[in-house]
Amino acid sequence: MVTFDRNKSLGHLAGLASRLLSNSLAKGFRKAGVVMTAEQWGALIVLLNDDAMTQGHLGEKLYLEKSSVSRLVNGLEKHGWIVRKKSENDSRQKLISLTEEAVTTLERCASVAWDVLEEAQHGMSEDERIVCRSFLSRIISNLE
Repeated sequence: MVTFDRNKSLGHLAGLASRLLSNSLAKGFRKAGVVMTAEQWGALIVLLNDDAMTQGHLGEKLYLEKSSVSRLVNGLEKHGWIVRKKSENDSRQKLISLTEEAVTTLERCASVAWDVLEEAQHGMSEDERIVCRSFLSRIISNLE
């Protein structure tokens, strides 16, 4: 019988770290009076940094399936954080962009996100943080 030590599995450890970060982020947002998931936070940050884009492009940036992106975008729209507008270049496409309310909410939640990252990286030197980000970035590049 094959044995597998999940505590030595990079996939298991990365997944567990991701879930714990997501849960801590959502909990911190709730404490700050904002009902937002880590996934919603990530989507809003992409839109903040990259400006308006199609739902398909957002899905590519977040590595999400079409159905997951659709649910995510519907939730963001329900909160009033995004609007969908027809593209000036192609009227068949709708572009998703942030509302002013989203920008205000992101500013309000930024300190929560920084606090969660600091807690997660507690005890790590700056060099260790750089190496960790480098390794994770390499894994992402290898799997893209």
